[in-house]
Amino acid sequence: MSEPSKPLLWVASSKKDLMTLPSEVQDVFGYALHLAQQGRKHEQAKPLKGFGGAGVLEVVEDFKSDTYRAVYTVKFGHTVYVLHCF
Repeated sequence: MSEPSKPLLWVASSKKDLMTLPSEVQDVFGYALHLAQQGRKHEQAKPLKGFGGAGVLEVVEDFKSDTYRAVYTVKFGHTVYVLHCF
C-alpha cells in the first residue's frame, strides 16, 4: 500500500510567483513538487548549496534563454514547503 501524499505549504508569495512563470516551466516545477509529495525526487532536483545536506532542494529549468528556479524543503514533518519560485 502506498503512503499518502504529503501536503504542499506555499510560503509567502511562492505560489503566486510560480503562476507568473511560463506554463512550460510551471509544468516542470509542478511535476517536481508532485514527486516530492510522493516522497520521490525529480531528476533535476539538487540540494541547494549552503544548506548543509539535502534538506533544501532546488529545481532549475532553462526556457527561452531564461533560467527559473523553485526551492522547496521536505525536512520538516510530513509537509513539502515551497519556499521560493523565481
